[in-house]
Amino acid sequence: MARITRSPELIERIKDNIIEEAMKLILEMGFANMSLRKLAERVGMSATNLYYYYSNKDEIYLNIQIKGFKLLQTKLEKAYKSEKDPFKSLRKMIRAYLEFGFNNPDYYQIMLNSETPRYLEYKNKNDKIEPVALKAKQMAINAIAVPLKAIAQISESNAAVPKNDIDFRAYQAWITLHGIVTLNNRKILLELDEIIPEKLIERMCDELMIPFHTTPKNC
Repeated sequence: MARITRSPELIERIKDNIIEEAMKLILEMGFANMSLRKLAERVGMSATNLYYYYSNKDEIYLNIQIKGFKLLQTKLEKAYKSEKDPFKSLRKMIRAYLEFGFNNPDYYQIMLNSETPRYLEYKNKNDKIEPVALKAKQMAINAIAVPLKAIAQISESNAAVPKNDIDFRAYQAWITLHGIVTLNNRKILLELDEIIPEKLIERMCDELMIPFHTTPKNC
């Protein structure tokens, strides 16, 4: 029997569906326990047909990361380009990061919190998967690098952010944002108090902008 020819658009829709279902399986049972057989059952196709779209579960997992970081990068770039003032664009990016994390908990979990392999675990070990792992790593770097453009602009005109502190200030903000998103998505904030996400986002945006206006004291 001749193989059915599928349009590129249909193939992409099928691959997106596989990604979405794989994400659910990883979160339900963990990456180690997920199998292509279980995933094939979930998407309603044979394991043989699944191999037509992805070679193994590592490739599927890495493509979840790639898609998630691309979504985050797009959201951050939109916030960056919406304002000419780097202070305003940075504040919007802080808000955009929190909104992305709060509104996409499944992607965020697999992108940054799940016990899944990272690039170094594939490097020089799997010639077929390593390029995909490298792409996932680069997508993560590209997303996190977007705020650096605004911070660099702030540094040019504000002594509060010296040039050699640009990376540190970005990491400082990112670590705080990551902590807030993780605590929120794991429902821990709700256990501590009656947290209203919108008010939390606004307050965090204000607080995280303070170091960019104020010169820190030496330790």
